[in-house]
Amino acid sequence: MSEFEPPYSHVGEASPPSLEAQDEETGPLSQFRHGAQDRRLLELARLDAGLAANADFDDKPWGLLYRALVDSMGLSPDDFQLIYPSVPWDWPCPQAGFVHAAQHDFCATAPQWSAIGAYVSSGDTVHQAYQQFLNTALAQTDYRSLRQHLNDADDALTTATNQYTLASASAASAYAAQVEDNQPSFTQWLGSERGRGHQARIVAAQAGMNRAQAHYAALVAQCQSPGLGQAQRRCGDERFHVRLSDLNLIRMPKVPDWRLARSCDEWVAQVESGRGPAGVTLGFSNREAPYDFAQTWAGRRGRIRQLFWQVRINGRWERIDEFEFDNKLELSLDFQAVDTIAIRPGEWFDGEFARSMIDGPFMPGYSAFGGDTVETRGQPVFGERGFFGLMKSGVCVGYRPSFAIRTSTSTFRRFADPFKAATGLRIGPFVFEAEGGSLAAGWSADPATQTFSGATTSRKPSIVGATVAELPNAGG
Repeated sequence: MSEFEPPYSHVGEASPPSLEAQDEETGPLSQFRHGAQDRRLLELARLDAGLAANADFDDKPWGLLYRALVDSMGLSPDDFQLIYPSVPWDWPCPQAGFVHAAQHDFCATAPQWSAIGAYVSSGDTVHQAYQQFLNTALAQTDYRSLRQHLNDADDALTTATNQYTLASASAASAYAAQVEDNQPSFTQWLGSERGRGHQARIVAAQAGMNRAQAHYAALVAQCQSPGLGQAQRRCGDERFHVRLSDLNLIRMPKVPDWRLARSCDEWVAQVESGRGPAGVTLGFSNREAPYDFAQTWAGRRGRIRQLFWQVRINGRWERIDEFEFDNKLELSLDFQAVDTIAIRPGEWFDGEFARSMIDGPFMPGYSAFGGDTVETRGQPVFGERGFFGLMKSGVCVGYRPSFAIRTSTSTFRRFADPFKAATGLRIGPFVFEAEGGSLAAGWSADPATQTFSGATTSRKPSIVGATVAELPNAGG
């Protein structure tokens, strides 16, 4: 076909009418794009189920800790998200061209729209949302035949993507019922005995989706939208994808690459040799006024789905009521080192093109941020109600934390015995491990100062939170 010959041309075809005048038939509805907000609400409902017996818990300390972290770690409420539950930063560094499943899950999973958010490793991924964003961008063509082929290919792609979304949602539901605190992460679980059947269904559905996606992208390449065509090619280019390093995931297709500024092994080695970043001491008192989340990037306060104060005794986490209601309580946390490690997507992501689409144009039924006018009505692409809203731009980590909790005399007396029996203490997102019990770990309960103190026995850095970037003005 010469460059002057219209694709899919028909003899005697007249100039096509405008898109507005064409008879657009309604195709299948995308479960991924139109169900994004419902999936996020379902994630929160699952987390709420674990707090059914603790509906009266006090989440004020979460805000006080958020403020303390921002003030002490050089972070900003403009982009910092405090993450729970505790996630260790212990991702092995495989050979080039491979990525550990837990690292991929954390980097690729879109954060919740909240200054304090639960990390759910089975949540929607940024790369799938980005691909769906590209699929809603309007491919310009003056040829009616090519437009019809695009519409047919889009319908077939939507149907195939719905099968993949259904398989992923079923796996996420099973994962949520079987796993706590993302240990193992979702993709790791797919390689386990319990997750292997779901892995097979996801792989089969993804194969069909990828074929339909390749066909649709080939048609887009023939349109008068060079930027969109180039972005589609980059997104599907396997040179910018890597393999999962877990042998139990060998059947999984390659995944889009995400880059970390440095590996955890390299970072820990620098810290332990004295060449790493500095540490910090931070804390708060229960007497302080609640934190105003209106000043954060999220613009509001969301309900926290995890108790702030918990103690592990005989393998079970129990609520520490005394700490919640002690107005004299003072918390101090000391970290040997803290840092923010940059995360950025690989070359599959075209940030320049994404930014150029802040005002569209999008296919009928979609708009950039949604609205009430004819021009803005439809499923939002960006923003809190959209499917392509946020991505992580950094992981905030802390190393070898220690704690000191000063209480009232009555609280100290009531909690002294549980503290002695503890094998772990949870302070917000941080888990302090006490292998062999608190006494063996060297933890101390000082009646003279009414202070409980100790340090974790784990040498794994903890993920404190993440810096987030709002799309389309992010990454690349």
